[in-house]
Amino acid sequence: MDIQKEIIRITSEYFQDKLDYKKLQQASQEYKSLLNSICGQNMDVENGKKDINLNNGKALGTFWAALCLDDLIRTRKFIRGIDKAIRENINKQKPLHILYAGTGPFATLILPTIFRYSKEEIKYTFIELNPFSFEILQTVISKLELENFNINFVKEDATKYQIDAKNKPDIIISETMQNALAKEQQVSIFLNLMNQVNYKSIFIPEKIELFIALKKAGIPAEETLISHYQNEKKVFEVSKEAMIPLNRLENNTSYETSFTKKQITIAQKELKGFSRLVLLTKIKVYKDEKIEINESGLTVPLIIKDIQSNFEGSLTINTQYKISSHPKLEYEIILNNKT
Repeated sequence: MDIQKEIIRITSEYFQDKLDYKKLQQASQEYKSLLNSICGQNMDVENGKKDINLNNGKALGTFWAALCLDDLIRTRKFIRGIDKAIRENINKQKPLHILYAGTGPFATLILPTIFRYSKEEIKYTFIELNPFSFEILQTVISKLELENFNINFVKEDATKYQIDAKNKPDIIISETMQNALAKEQQVSIFLNLMNQVNYKSIFIPEKIELFIALKKAGIPAEETLISHYQNEKKVFEVSKEAMIPLNRLENNTSYETSFTKKQITIAQKELKGFSRLVLLTKIKVYKDEKIEINESGLTVPLIIKDIQSNFEGSLTINTQYKISSHPKLEYEIILNNKT
């Protein structure tokens, strides 16, 4: 079996413009099975399931990182977004430099594109902190016969990685997050890397936004659509526009860092017809490749408070994103009862 051709065949479904969920699911299962078969390791063991806890979030255990492939729409959107960014920015005069921070054991999001370009066109920097994941990653790349490609392996914490000023990346990829940017190092990684590149560098995802929103009452969970949520206010954003100006002033991502506090008050009349206060995550991977509400585990709305139908008053919500050993958006909800 020609493994390279097999990966191209299997992953071709990710590049189809028309989404066929059944075919996508089958392709994902084949892709996962192939990677598991060539990695040479059993990840379903204690060492494989152990997360690495750091002072600015956690790095997932190898077993859990490999499971991210099962989030079908997320995987499809990232692979398509990465490929679009490459096609739009590849330069025949010099190799495109792609930095992938937090590859996990398989570098899942970049493998489908590697075989679609020549080794002269792109050079790669793969950063992975977890030693078990790093070991498997090197094995997989070797089994795929990619040793003659320009791939630099770095076993390091991406929140501390120092980019070579003479070898700055054109595209930076990092999907090291959970819903609502909780627990993992996504924000710290982006802060560190954004501070070291110029504004032309492309970040994937391009933008992650957190919103306080309201969910309409009387809609069963299985029937809930995007239109049943009403955004009230954006409370946090990760993007070049939002982060680069901030990070020039505040460069410490290894210890506790707090961002600007946001406050929103929702009047009683605005609460009518809504039953829940929720936190929404929206992700713009690259240009038109976006992960919408409920399309992925990353964008499932988080219920933060039920709103009683007989509640008379307003709500005030104070929010602040904090980087710590357990990074998350912290919030306080104040009930302003009508007097």
